[in-house]
Amino acid sequence: MPERLSSSRLHAVAYACGALVLASLAIWHYLMGHYPRILPATILALMVSAAALMSEKAYARRLPVYLVLISGYLAIAVEAPYLEASGALWMGIPPILATLLLPPGAALLLNVLLAPMWLFLVTPVLSMPTGGLQYFTLVIISILPLGWYMQQARLLKTTDQLDTQSGMLSRDDLSERLIAEVARARILNQSLSALVIHLPQLDMANEQFGQTAQDTLLTTFCEVVQRNSRRGDAMGRHRHSVFWLLLADTGEAGALIVRERLTHALGETPLPEIGTLEAQARICRLADDEYAERFEQRLIKGGLNLLEPDT
Repeated sequence: MPERLSSSRLHAVAYACGALVLASLAIWHYLMGHYPRILPATILALMVSAAALMSEKAYARRLPVYLVLISGYLAIAVEAPYLEASGALWMGIPPILATLLLPPGAALLLNVLLAPMWLFLVTPVLSMPTGGLQYFTLVIISILPLGWYMQQARLLKTTDQLDTQSGMLSRDDLSERLIAEVARARILNQSLSALVIHLPQLDMANEQFGQTAQDTLLTTFCEVVQRNSRRGDAMGRHRHSVFWLLLADTGEAGALIVRERLTHALGETPLPEIGTLEAQARICRLADDEYAERFEQRLIKGGLNLLEPDT
């Protein structure tokens, strides 16, 4: 159950750095005596600062991106008439900025459509063929790392054993882990028990309080389970609100202790708007002559029985 840094916080830090760069540009113009150029840089710095403040708001996910993109384009347009030999350096900002902020297809389309404007503004001191070659070379180069990253992300998604939302074992890998645990219990002559846990608040959290509340609920639930289980125990998500906790070398009495400890810990974990966490758990113990397929069917049936009162 790895801890993952929020992407919105990373975006806020990046936007804050961009606002600092624009504020530094305004200070530079002041020190150099370029007074007409101070106000545009200051306004753009305020726009990017507003984007940094809004980046962590769930209701305005795309607006900060558009503010930063527009601010970057305006900064280049304002500074372009004063460029001299640094025109080739500023040429790389539009394609890289669009690639970082937009999806690959939209970034490529925007870079191609705006190519005449950037070539007209940024390359007055460069020959048009040279400027055009530099610009389109930068567009292609800026797309390549993102394409490689997306390919690696797809490969990781197909091989990752963790559920992308909860960070626990996914349904398919949970079934494979169950088969392995049953085989190990048979070889070592050990007991095997499982807790089928239903978290009913997860079904209504998104509808009543939004996606952020649901993610917080799921993350908190995973943390509580992790603190109250052993390192060798396997936690997986079988359904949207049904989880399996596989307890190796644990009999029915030990599973009962784990259930009581877990439900008590969840009851002492309040969340804003949602309140204390409430979970229903059922114990299933592997019988002496039971196969993994039969044990899995009993776990599935146990989860359905827990869902029946809510359906």
